[in-house]
Amino acid sequence: MKMSEQANAEIIGLIAEGECLDPNDLEGFYRWVQDSYEALGLDPVQQERFDEYCRSSCDSTSLRLCAGVWILKQSLFATDDALEGDYLASFLSNP
Repeated sequence: MKMSEQANAEIIGLIAEGECLDPNDLEGFYRWVQDSYEALGLDPVQQERFDEYCRSSCDSTSLRLCAGVWILKQSLFATDDALEGDYLASFLSNP
């Protein structure tokens, strides 16, 4: 999958925001989650993962934030060749 430069710039901005976001700032966190989910609309696989691990998860805000940043980064590297295995599950089991 190939994203436009504008979509890439938006994802990069959300990654930077997520890396600096205080997990205790719930208003900022939930705004970031919604913006990130919408930005992943061009990548349904990553959007579904984001929904599962960030929007619908009962994990701590800190873990959800970390997973969300990771998923956004993965969306930048997505290509027509699908990545093998579920790297997110592996990442979350060995943080």
